[in-house]
Amino acid sequence: MIDDAIWQRELIAALHLENLFIAQHLSHGGAQPALDLRPSLADSERAVANISDWRTYLPAPCVRRMIDEGWQWST
Repeated sequence: MIDDAIWQRELIAALHLENLFIAQHLSHGGAQPALDLRPSLADSERAVANISDWRTYLPAPCVRRMIDEGWQWST
């Protein structure tokens, strides 16, 4: 029977993510602070400006789709 650990190793290898899971990254001994993925105020202001600009020349469904796909954060 194949256990979860084997499936995890196979998935990591298939996605070529081995470098993220090497022993030195996993054995820090202490807790690492959680990564904060929330946008900053500046990022939020830029996103609002992007969306406002798009609404001046793109149809609403197109703008909605761009927001759904996260374009406001990357442009």
